[in-house]
Amino acid sequence: MNISLKMLNFPAQAEIFTSPERYKIVQKGRRFGLTKGASNNFILEALERKFKAGLWVDTVNVNIDRYVERYFLPHLQKLPDQVWHWGKQAKVMKILDSIIDFRSADRPENIEGFGYDKAFLNEAGIILKNDYLWNNAIRPMLWEFKPKTVIGGTPKGKGLFFELAQRGKDPKQPMYKLFHKTVFDNPYMDHDSIREEMRDMPENIIRQEIMGEFIEDEGAVFRGFRDIATALPSKPETGHLYVMGVDLAKVQDFTVITVYDRHNNNQVYQDRFNKIDWNYQKKKIKAVSCHYNNALVMLDATGLGDPIADDLLRDNVPVEPFKLTNQSKKEIIEKLAIWMEQGKIKILRIPETLAEFENFTYDISSSGRIRYNAPAGFHDDIVIAHALAIHSLNPTIKVVKPEPDSLIRQEYQKLKGGGSSHVFEFNQQ
Repeated sequence: MNISLKMLNFPAQAEIFTSPERYKIVQKGRRFGLTKGASNNFILEALERKFKAGLWVDTVNVNIDRYVERYFLPHLQKLPDQVWHWGKQAKVMKILDSIIDFRSADRPENIEGFGYDKAFLNEAGIILKNDYLWNNAIRPMLWEFKPKTVIGGTPKGKGLFFELAQRGKDPKQPMYKLFHKTVFDNPYMDHDSIREEMRDMPENIIRQEIMGEFIEDEGAVFRGFRDIATALPSKPETGHLYVMGVDLAKVQDFTVITVYDRHNNNQVYQDRFNKIDWNYQKKKIKAVSCHYNNALVMLDATGLGDPIADDLLRDNVPVEPFKLTNQSKKEIIEKLAIWMEQGKIKILRIPETLAEFENFTYDISSSGRIRYNAPAGFHDDIVIAHALAIHSLNPTIKVVKPEPDSLIRQEYQKLKGGGSSHVFEFNQQ
C-alpha cells in the first residue's frame, strides 16, 4: 500500500527530532511548536515503520485528548480507515504496525509496565516536578530498547528538568543533548506583536515563558509566594474592615472564598468547595461576609456570576461585581503578582493554594496576546479569588513617630511658632 501524507516540520523543529542522541532535552519558550512537531514526527515514523511501541506522556488526560484531536486526527483522517485507529477511552493509537500509548503524569503508577522504542515527555517543567515519574515509572521502561527520547517543556523553576538540561550541555555526557528554543524560533508566530506585549510584562515572565530560561523562583507568574505564606487564620476583630474575593464554580471548578483584613493586608480565612447548589453557595457567601463585619464581596460576575451578584445585592450583601475579561484579568493578576513579590500581603499556608500559585502561568496566542490561566486540566479558582480581593486592597499606612526633638530644636520651633509633626509612609509589609 502506497501512503502519501504531506507533513513538514519547520527547521527548528526538525533539528530536534532528527538529532541522534538518546535523550534530547528541549528547554523552550511557549508556543515554540514542540508538541505539534512531536505529533508530526510520531505519525511519520509510524508510517515509515521506524518504531513498534511509542510512549507519549503529558500533564493530564484532557490535554492528551486536545492534542490528538487538533494535531493527530486532521492528518490521520486523510488516510484509509484500516491504516489507523484511535481508542479514546484507553488512550491508545495504532498506525500500521506501531502502537502509541498516551499517558497522563497525574497517575504515574498507571504508566509502568511496558517497554518502548520511542518516547516523548511533554510539559517537562511541570511533570518532572515529580521525581518518581521519571526515576521509577518512565526511565526503567526505556532501558530495554534505548529509544530516542524527547523531553521538553517551558522551565518551571530549577528541579529535575533543570538537571537534565545541565546534562544536555555537558560534553562528557554524549547520550544527552540540550536544545534551547524561544518563541521567536517559531516562524509562524507574530513576532512584532509579542515584542509589543513584552514591553509591560514582568521580566521573570519574559525570561521564563518567552525566552525559555530557567529562573530561581518556582512560579511562572508569582514569585516569593512561599515566603509570604505566614499568615494565620483569625476571627474578625472589632473595628477592622475586611474584603472577600469570591470565584464561583463553573462545571468542574471550585467555588473559593478568601478573606483579607484591610488593617494589615493579611489573609484570615479561606474555603473551597464544589458540587454544591447555588442557593447554598449564596447563603455561604452571605454568612462569611456577615461574620467578617459585613466584608465587601469582590465577586467574579462573569457569566453565571452576574445573577448571583444580583441575588446577593437584593439580600443586602455588600457586593462589587467584577467582570473578568482578558484585559481585566491581566490587570488583577499582575497586581497580585507585584504585591506578592514586594511582600505587601501575607497569605495562609494552604497546600492547595501554594500548588495553584506554583502552576499558574499564561499562554501566548499566535497574534501575540497574553492570556493568564492555569495549565489545561488544572484549577486557578484560588488564584482568581485572591486576585479579586487584592484588587480592592490599598497599601497599609502606618504612623512613624519621629525621635524626640533636642532641647535646642524645641526652642527653635517655639521661636518659629511651629511644632513637631507626624510623618506618614507606606508600609511595604
